[in-house]
Amino acid sequence: MASVASVYGTGILQIIGVIVLARLLTPDDFGLVAIVMVLTRFAPLLIDFGLSDATVQKSRISDGQASALFWLSSGFGIAIAVVLAACSPIIAWLYGEPRLQSIALGFAITFVFTGLTSQHLALLRRTMQFMAIARIQLFGALAGFAVAILIAISGYGYWALVLRPVANAGCVAAGTWLACKWRPGFPVFDSEVKSMLRFGMHVLGFSTISSVTGVADRIALSFFYQPSVVGLYQNGANLYEYSILIPLHQLHNVGSAGFSKLRPYPAALLQKYEATLSALAFFVMPAAAILSVTGQDVAVMLLGEKWRQSGLLLSIMALAGIVAFIEISGGWLHVSSGRAERWKNWGVVSFIVRVAAILGGLPFGGEGVAVALVGVGWLVALPSVLYAGRPLGIGAALVIRAVGAQLLGATIAVAAGWWLKASFLAYYSSLSRIFFSAFLCTSIYLLIVVGLLRVTEPIRLAGRLVQDFGTRAAQR
Repeated sequence: MASVASVYGTGILQIIGVIVLARLLTPDDFGLVAIVMVLTRFAPLLIDFGLSDATVQKSRISDGQASALFWLSSGFGIAIAVVLAACSPIIAWLYGEPRLQSIALGFAITFVFTGLTSQHLALLRRTMQFMAIARIQLFGALAGFAVAILIAISGYGYWALVLRPVANAGCVAAGTWLACKWRPGFPVFDSEVKSMLRFGMHVLGFSTISSVTGVADRIALSFFYQPSVVGLYQNGANLYEYSILIPLHQLHNVGSAGFSKLRPYPAALLQKYEATLSALAFFVMPAAAILSVTGQDVAVMLLGEKWRQSGLLLSIMALAGIVAFIEISGGWLHVSSGRAERWKNWGVVSFIVRVAAILGGLPFGGEGVAVALVGVGWLVALPSVLYAGRPLGIGAALVIRAVGAQLLGATIAVAAGWWLKASFLAYYSSLSRIFFSAFLCTSIYLLIVVGLLRVTEPIRLAGRLVQDFGTRAAQR
């Protein structure tokens, strides 16, 4: 809950920041910074090098080993910063824009902070201090927002966008070092560290492939369609990713840390994995179903009438969100079982299948690509967990038992919601359609899943969590 709240909190700050800064800065300012951001997209992955997951999944790690990983991450951060600084004149020359040199130099500072923070964040994850991590991330986002607004108001233009991530990274580094009392010492590069480096390389391989896969649809569309088509698709994808996909990916940090601690207890791991999958299915599946039914109205309300087509794309993409968490949960199993090479292998398979789907849907525009990716998402959901869970003894029966009832309820709810919207709500306002559609989908889902199929444990779990939060708040 803390991790997901952190994602939505920082997301809201990002959206507010874009709205405010768009009124204070020019499109030229945003375009200049965007060039450097695209060029450095994969830098955080290279700095981390998969060592965070390597730290989390190890049952034991010595101070010397942790120090070795810290100095490696810090070295990667400094090295990337130096390379970017050295290449800044070349970047400015290639684009014929001298201002890009100073922008690149500003971004280089961010990567130094990232390297200094990576291992401390991993140790906080290892000890399950996700509330502390959430507070740090929100504080960093707020500090970056405040710095950017102040600089923009002062008339320094694009520097507001350059120093925003610098201030964010700096505050996150300071907060992380305050929250994590461990301090690096003399590194020990033993066989365990070498094993963690190999593990990290496989995680890096998956992360890189996954990042490329995530933008392959927009790259393909940009080659064959006008920028307006890509823009409509991009905004639909942004709404889907920020509402469903990014929070689910954030849960990887929680899942990998939690299940890694259960690796010596296979029976407990299977039991907790099934319970976690069931609870996630109970809440995520109906949320994605409601987003699918209301997607067009949500997009129009947030972005305006001219983005209605993005809403249709959002409605299609949200159907993938019904089962997306199943495939994402496979990463928890790969990391917790110490089999990152299998995770990388699955990333390659996923990339090939999704690129084939994109190519198949490309002749039909953005809608065709979205439909093809939804189909692939449903097709690979179960096989992804079966492959990830094989070393742990997780089979199809466990997954179906965990999510079967929720999947049936969400499927019927989304069909009923679309029927109601098409048959009776066509002439209602967008807000009314959202309200009535959400109410119908929720009612049908609860009637089937809770009333008929008696899936009630996730509700009791939510109640215990709320009670626990209330107790902690009262104690403070």
